[in-house]
Amino acid sequence: MQIPSVKPARRQRLAFDRYTLFTIAVVGGVLLIVPAITFVYVRGRLDPLLALAAIIGFVVALRLLKVHERNAKGVVLLILSAAMLSFVSLPTGRESRVPISMVLALALVGSWLFSMLFGGAHLRPSPINRPLTAFVIVSIVAYVWALIFRDPNLYIWSSFPVVQVAALTVNILLPLTLLFVANQVTEVKWLKYLTAIILVFAVVTPWLYFVDNRLFDFFFYRGTRGLFSMWAAVITYALALFLKGLKPWQRVLLLLVVAILVFRYFMVGRSWVSGWLPMGVALLTLTWMRSRKLFVALTIVGLIYIAFNFNYYYENIVLEEEAGGSGTGRVELWLTNLTHVANHPLFGMGPAGYAIYNMTYHRQDARSTHNNYFDILAQTGVVGMIVFLWLMTRLVQVGRRSLRQRKGRGDFEEVFAAATLSGMAGVFVGMMLGDWVLPFAYNETIAGFDNAVLTWVMLGGMVALEGITPSPLSETDVREEAPGYA
Repeated sequence: MQIPSVKPARRQRLAFDRYTLFTIAVVGGVLLIVPAITFVYVRGRLDPLLALAAIIGFVVALRLLKVHERNAKGVVLLILSAAMLSFVSLPTGRESRVPISMVLALALVGSWLFSMLFGGAHLRPSPINRPLTAFVIVSIVAYVWALIFRDPNLYIWSSFPVVQVAALTVNILLPLTLLFVANQVTEVKWLKYLTAIILVFAVVTPWLYFVDNRLFDFFFYRGTRGLFSMWAAVITYALALFLKGLKPWQRVLLLLVVAILVFRYFMVGRSWVSGWLPMGVALLTLTWMRSRKLFVALTIVGLIYIAFNFNYYYENIVLEEEAGGSGTGRVELWLTNLTHVANHPLFGMGPAGYAIYNMTYHRQDARSTHNNYFDILAQTGVVGMIVFLWLMTRLVQVGRRSLRQRKGRGDFEEVFAAATLSGMAGVFVGMMLGDWVLPFAYNETIAGFDNAVLTWVMLGGMVALEGITPSPLSETDVREEAPGYA
């Protein structure tokens, strides 16, 4: 006689029991945690915004654990948190605070690295793998090197060791974020999501800036500093120039958004050169890619405008920069830092390291260089600078190859390839004007991660696109004459 199986019934009962236990655990946890949170809040030791962000982050994390392509979705969340969650940050016990975007990047990149070490994951083949890995290694070596060969006469304040570790974390986390994006984004749809987010911010942030500046500062201030204006404008402009199939009113609307961004940063915010010069260089580079005639026309218009407003810009930018200690004052800062680099040529003075040298030997004028190239040279030495330039060169090569593969298609892939490659030109200029790519610990502080991470994510998207086989064109696209390069 066959005994009927009781496994299905047992499974159903166990499944019900597990669900019941989970419910009891959640409810019990809430009952235990809420009084504690209330007590801490009443004592004035809890930031309610931080608590709200923690709850939302916990829910999102649970959701991501259950969905497919969670790392690619994490990239989208990273951009959202960096751009519009400036008001949420973790305390460090010092003046600087850790932005929530950095916490999210650490979680994403850290879990990905762990999966490569112990889960069998591998890097996708790419020309940027070696220089990027080398820069991370050199940054770590520079930190150790600076500790070993540190000047014994230096004045070192109590918080500096913590700041130096934080600076090292930022300097290696940002390049690793690029590598993470390049490996996790395997479909063009995720690049479309990134583009859509940036396009929305390109519309919303200027409007909010003019309508309610306090609300803008609360949500978007830190995330829209640095090279945000350049990426917002160049993405929008690339869509208007390269994307086939747009209706005339859609193209005009995109160009209007670009015009508003130019007005916001070049007309209204003209004193902040970092806001408009990288943007202008990227837009002109993109124009050159699309049409030489249009490039010449825009250049002539720009020169005429500058000629008629030369006195204003000279008085309000050049002279004002001189009065504020910038301008030629920056050259003096660079020369001062070069004297210290000469004493530590190989690996520099370590992350944030030149700050203690300036405070010891140049206390009256102990400022940051306001230049990423000099920052990298001072922090990682000649070796680090060479490796970084190697990485930048490889990124340009990857971007050019990606655009060449998609030249004349007039689809989103060509749009993204053209935008990111021209964005590289803006990045090179922006690095000369400030620490917008690798934020310096005593200038932008680690909170600068909010705006710097956008550049590394976009460049990671550029690398990811190069590794994706161009999608086949439809029969209609094949028959139509694709836009060329005049």
